This record gives sequence, C-alpha cells and structure tokens, in this order.
Amino acid sequence: MTTRKPKPAHSEEELLEQWDFLDRLVERQAAQLRAGIQDAEEADEPAAGLAEVDGLRRDLDRLRAELRSAEAARARAAEEARQTREALTALTAAQQQRLSEAQVMRQRDQALERAASGWRERAAAAERERTALDEQARVVVADLTSRIGAAEASRQQAERRLADAAAALDAARLEIESLREQLASEQHGFWRFGRR
Repeated sequence: MTTRKPKPAHSEEELLEQWDFLDRLVERQAAQLRAGIQDAEEADEPAAGLAEVDGLRRDLDRLRAELRSAEAARARAAEEARQTREALTALTAAQQQRLSEAQVMRQRDQALERAASGWRERAAAAERERTALDEQARVVVADLTSRIGAAEASRQQAERRLADAAAALDAARLEIESLREQLASEQHGFWRFGRR
C-alpha cells in the first residue's frame, strides 16, 4: 500500500503566481534602490527597505523551496499514478485470464455433464433391456422346464411300454418254446404210432 504524501501548503499554480509577484517586487525594489531614494519617508528609513527586500528574498527562497518540493511531490504522485495504472492493467489482465479460465472450466463442466447425462440414459436403457431379457429368459426357462417335464413323462411312459413289450416278448418266447416242445412231442408220438 502506498503511503499518502502530505499535501503542500500551496498549490503549484499559487506558488508560481507568488514567485512571479515576488520576482517583480524584488526587481522593483532593487531598481528603486539603484536609482536612489525618491520618497522622503524612504530616505528616513533606508534600513527598513533593505530589511523588506531581504525578507522578500527569504520569502522568494522559501517559495522556491516549496515549489521544488511541490514539483518533487508531483513527480512522485505521477510515478505512483503510473505504477497504479500498471498494477491496474496487470490486475485487469489477470482477472480477464481468470475469467477466461473460468469460462473454459464452465464449458468443460457442461460438456462433462452432457456426457454423464448420455451415459446415464444409456445405463437406464441397458437396465431396461436387461430387465426385458431377464423376463424373456424366465419365460424361456419356464417353457423349457415344462418341455423337459413333458419329455421326462413321455420317456417314463415309453420305458413302461418298453418294459411291458419286453415282458410280452418274453412271454411270447416262452409260449413259442412251449409250443415247440409240445410240437416235438406230438411229432415223436406220431412217428411212433405209425411204426406199429
């Protein structure tokens, strides 16, 4: 933070006017002294005129010092103003840069939000599709289970029929064997009867 400089007692314009006035006054007094004393009152008080001239010179020197101080203060104020302008320019540029970066970040966030929204919609669609596939799979599994049950019942029935057929086949074989034995016995008896 810049320390505020004390304000001069007189403005620069006032100092210049006083300086000019004192310069003219000193020159007039010096001219009167060189030309000789014109006024009788002044002849009685020559020392007072010289003292006044010296006082005016001192005032002039003081005003010149104040003017130099005012000039230095003005130069310092101008330098501070220049530094302030430069700092303000740098600050404005930095703020503009931060604003641009913030705008880029905002646009990036918006793009990410749009992408996330798209992925959420895809996830919801995939979930709906998975639910539909699960339902379809349950229907297919139930249908296959029903078919497997029916096929198992048909297999068991076929096995029972096959067992019945095998039993009937065995019975038929036994009957055939019995008939063959009976036939053989009858033939043997017939031939024996014919020989008599």
